[in-house]
Amino acid sequence: MVAKQRYLYHLLLLAALGAYVINLVQEGIELSNIAEQKKENLRKRQLMDERFLAITKSVWPECVRQKLTAEDCKAFIDQEIYDLFTDKDRYVRSIIMGKRRKTDTTYNAMTILMNDNDMVVGRDGDGLIYYDFTWDGSGTLATEEQQTELPPIAAMEPDASLTEIGLEPGTVATIPPIDPIEPATTEAEATPTDPADPAVTDDVVPYDDDVILEEPPLIVFDEVIEGVSGATVDEFIAEETSQTVDGGGTTTDTTAPIAGGVLTGSTAENTPEGDAKIEAALAELAASGGEVEAAGERTIEPIDCSGLTGENCCLLIKLKVRDSDTNGKAIQCTLNYEETTSKKTYWRNLRGKKVHIFANHNGLVSKNPKIVGDWPKKLEGAEFESWLLEAGSPPLILQ
Repeated sequence: MVAKQRYLYHLLLLAALGAYVINLVQEGIELSNIAEQKKENLRKRQLMDERFLAITKSVWPECVRQKLTAEDCKAFIDQEIYDLFTDKDRYVRSIIMGKRRKTDTTYNAMTILMNDNDMVVGRDGDGLIYYDFTWDGSGTLATEEQQTELPPIAAMEPDASLTEIGLEPGTVATIPPIDPIEPATTEAEATPTDPADPAVTDDVVPYDDDVILEEPPLIVFDEVIEGVSGATVDEFIAEETSQTVDGGGTTTDTTAPIAGGVLTGSTAENTPEGDAKIEAALAELAASGGEVEAAGERTIEPIDCSGLTGENCCLLIKLKVRDSDTNGKAIQCTLNYEETTSKKTYWRNLRGKKVHIFANHNGLVSKNPKIVGDWPKKLEGAEFESWLLEAGSPPLILQ
């Protein structure tokens, strides 16, 4: 009797254990199904995120956050563009923008940022122009040859002339406008960057090539023109004197330019306040008897060019920094346009969308890379790819 009870007890125990095991298996199956469903949902979410990212991503904070080198950042961005972006944005190029160094060939040039009217605005909008390094003065006056060794010229305004730099029209290859476009009946609305944030220097106003006027605002050279011989300070002053116009302002039309970068036209004029700054510098020079700074390293103080055209700002700079440096270089100037101007926007958009990667002196990314520029609306397919290849530094999809 006892044995039978034990037998029944064991049967019940085995049945309970079996039920428990079956329940565990069922729960395991359910958990497995839930896990698989979660994986599937996660995969779908990732695909959606990737599609959303491909449409919306325009900034790469990872490069700064992970302290990547500019080269590693470029490889990372190029791969993301290749993997995630769609349509024309697959062709976005990344470009490393290095920090200026004193070992650069144009280390002796001060950058003068102008507005669309060729008037100086400076990097902070106050007309102040800065030299990025210390000046190793030689203690001797810069020679005429040193004064005329201009930085490369990359573009010119339509009313400027190549003969000013000793070249004949047609001898320099230029980047043509995308398409000869009819004049627009309405103007595109610009969305400039916040002027209160001078650190934002790479934002670009979208330039709508449906709204290009009969003539492009700039003629951009296919390659920069080097070895240009410009005007000496005395030659520029003599030409300025002969070009005085009604109202007291002076034009910037000279037989030879005094600055590199952009060859400007002849319509810009100094304000009376700007002319007063040139006159004050000339009076100070006369009072000193033409004395130059003593030899040695020094800091060039910011130069106030408010009220001056770009070229006349360069004249003021050269009146204030008259000595050559220990490398036999005179101070020089590079004219350029402030980032939110229509001319700068047009210039950048000639080459399509790009990601600018800013590198510091150590080769690390210094601020979040982001997309600038826009695509031409009139090029498609093979014609678009051909145009993009001509721009140099092809995107990963075309390599």
